Amino acid sequence: MVVTPDHRALDATAPLSPLLLAHPSPRVGPQGAAGTPPSGPPLLRKNSTGSFSKLSEFWLDGTPSAPGTPWEEAKGGELQLPTVALSIDAGEWRHPVFKTKVLSILRRLNVPLWTHRSLTPSSIHLQKVSGAMTNAVFFVTFNPNPMPTSPSMSPLLTPTMPPTDPDNPPALLENQYPPTLLLRIYGPSSDMLISRDEELRILHVLSTTYGLGPRVYGTFLNGRVEQFFPSRALTAAELRVPEIAHGIGRRMRELHSVDLRMLGYSEARDGQPMVWRSISEWIPLANEVLNTLASINGNWEVWVEKYQLHKLRDQVEAYRKFVMEDENRGKGVYGNLLLLDAEVPKGVPPHHKYIVIDFEYAAPNCRGYDIANHFNEWCADYHHDTRSHSLKDHYGYPTLEQRMDWYRAYLSIEMSAGEQKLGKRAEVAQDRVDKLEREVRLWSPASSAFWSVWGIISAEDMIHKMTEDPEFVPEFDYLGYAMERVEMFRQEAAELGVPLP
Repeated sequence: MVVTPDHRALDATAPLSPLLLAHPSPRVGPQGAAGTPPSGPPLLRKNSTGSFSKLSEFWLDGTPSAPGTPWEEAKGGELQLPTVALSIDAGEWRHPVFKTKVLSILRRLNVPLWTHRSLTPSSIHLQKVSGAMTNAVFFVTFNPNPMPTSPSMSPLLTPTMPPTDPDNPPALLENQYPPTLLLRIYGPSSDMLISRDEELRILHVLSTTYGLGPRVYGTFLNGRVEQFFPSRALTAAELRVPEIAHGIGRRMRELHSVDLRMLGYSEARDGQPMVWRSISEWIPLANEVLNTLASINGNWEVWVEKYQLHKLRDQVEAYRKFVMEDENRGKGVYGNLLLLDAEVPKGVPPHHKYIVIDFEYAAPNCRGYDIANHFNEWCADYHHDTRSHSLKDHYGYPTLEQRMDWYRAYLSIEMSAGEQKLGKRAEVAQDRVDKLEREVRLWSPASSAFWSVWGIISAEDMIHKMTEDPEFVPEFDYLGYAMERVEMFRQEAAELGVPLP
């Protein structure tokens, strides 16, 4: 969970939620064609970048090769996003040549203020964001000091700008300083999990139609450059602060009002939750990864047997039938939520400091699933030195009292015909609170099954490194995470009374 100030000034005269804007934007189809919404995300692809562009391809002179404004509307209603045919190795981020490659990409994408001829690789201050698991994420900040800086980690999601040297001022005036950017390099196995075309399409629609999400400046072969929202990490203690919890609940309720058809899902709220399709498509991919793992040695073969992927498919199907026969399962909604921290003008509800900024695994699902995901995040500490993968070793799942309080905040917003009414938490009927609790408990095993299979697939690169170096220690233990989540799935499903095979 991240705290991030909004990048737009909030207008006290505007509708209470930017999710309720009435005018639609042009819809972008899976390949960028306007007006052709897909029935669901495209099939998963297994085509991770196997090699990277040569240094000679990263020039720093000449003119940008991708001129124009990101998300520029071209003839025929298509929306074009600048792109360059370069790939970059996240593993060399501490090497000086990495900054050269980054600056070359920014120049060629014509990112505003990053094309000035006075900028050199030393003008980049680079920080890697800790806790990012699918991708390698970096802050790219302008360095006004002539002395180059060493790349570093940023555990609190807060980039820093080096101080200026009064004796050697930069060639740029302060109002000409390039903005801090977010550089996202896709993980080696992420193309098996995520459709990047779908993700970019959702980013565009939510950004332009609902005023949510970052601006994307352009893409390269294995990543993209995004607008950065000044931010810091929320601590586990902050998630439990009633004021913050209430704001997240209310903002998530607004997010769940998004019209799925605007996002290209033609079946909208009457369609099947996408979690079922994802797990079904991912299990064969996970099986390939586990076959490789089992071939390393006998200890890993035993680990694979303990995981029991061969049983998981049937267990998920039995659980799916159990859920879909339950009248408390709820209806489809949409949403991945992160938290914003901004002063809001008088007359604007305080919870409007919360906004969505990450859509990699966004898809139509039921609200109980979405909220269960959020509650599991209460247990995590992705910055822990040795147990960042565990949900058991850090902070507890919200208590019943905390959940009830959260539900009342969520349900205190009434949505009807594009209008929103903010009510009092104390006035929310208890039967509505109890119903939402049942939905969340019902969908919680789905969250664990989804993220367990995700962990197996995400471990592909980690396993390859383990075969090459028996002493290799991963930054994040995807296999430990996967095992813990599959155990959580089986335990939670059994507690619901699901007849697991």
